[in-house]
Amino acid sequence: MPRLSSSPRGGGDLEVTVTMLPVTTRLDGSELRIPVHEVKGERDGPTLTVVSTQHGAEWFSVEIVRRIIAELTPKALRGRVIGVPVANPVALEHFTRMTPDESDEPDLNRVWPGGGTWITEQIAAALDRDVLARTDFLMDFHPGPWGAALATVGYGADLPDGRVRRQSLEMALAFGHPSVRALKMVGAFPGPRSIAGYAGSVRKIPNIGPCLGGLGFAPEIERNWIEDQVRGIRNVLYHLGMLEGEPASLPLTYFHFASRGHRVVPTRGGYLRAGRGPEALMTEVSKGTVLGTVTSPYTFEQLEELVAPVDGVIFGVARDYMVRPGDWAYFVADSTRGDGAWIERRGSVSEVAAAIERRAASGTA
Repeated sequence: MPRLSSSPRGGGDLEVTVTMLPVTTRLDGSELRIPVHEVKGERDGPTLTVVSTQHGAEWFSVEIVRRIIAELTPKALRGRVIGVPVANPVALEHFTRMTPDESDEPDLNRVWPGGGTWITEQIAAALDRDVLARTDFLMDFHPGPWGAALATVGYGADLPDGRVRRQSLEMALAFGHPSVRALKMVGAFPGPRSIAGYAGSVRKIPNIGPCLGGLGFAPEIERNWIEDQVRGIRNVLYHLGMLEGEPASLPLTYFHFASRGHRVVPTRGGYLRAGRGPEALMTEVSKGTVLGTVTSPYTFEQLEELVAPVDGVIFGVARDYMVRPGDWAYFVADSTRGDGAWIERRGSVSEVAAAIERRAASGTA
């Protein structure tokens, strides 16, 4: 992989590099390149890769990658940490979820391992070849876009390799957020051609997808979300033995759920008046509760109510903002199903993971 710039830090010959990964030439003549940051530890160990902004509207996690790369020192680290703060520069340029290249497959998180045609496919192919090929563990961040925030950490509960599945669950628990989501990553959402589905099922890379925080909220709230996630990455590094220490501030209970969750989003465009904001994340809600309303910006009439469809736990909220039909608002995990339950943290992360697997095997989780 060509190194166009490198900046040693920590003295001596210690290696901390920024590499511009070449992808393709755009029509305007510019070269599309992806910055890849790498901190190499003094001692041998695994490689953890942290990926942000596959979707250009989800740039909140860029700062999280910057923070963890900035604080790591080769002396303290075993192995290496690779940070990809902007996986999709084209989508980021337009602040859009999709790559605006008119391709048949514009969602970067649905084309892995990529190919040699459309820009989106070439981005995935370059990252697969030069980043995932060197990766032992993966974290793929997907926060909310502007106006919405999420609160859950997903892992592939249907990954075919039992070792990869178990290590992914342990990473999710070690991260330290109280909401852990068991995704049918290969058989359903987000699908086998997502980076997580592909990495876990084909490359056999244990991985998690933190979906935490969002954009457009009070600065102190967003700063707290960033701090929590930097600590979460650090916790995973502790768990993997890449840093000395133990995961910190782990929750006393986890809400572990396997359903996709209910999207409570507007079916009509207008002004979303959010009745539940960030303070409602990870709180219980009763079926029928009004979470927000949509009003017309033209006539000021109320167009619809956004109502909790089940008794459950809120893991996605919104702020007041203009919405189109289908834009993000609320997400509710059903707490009445057998596959959703609060799990007490008794013992180590591995012991909690074993308890969750026993529940799953018995059909109660």
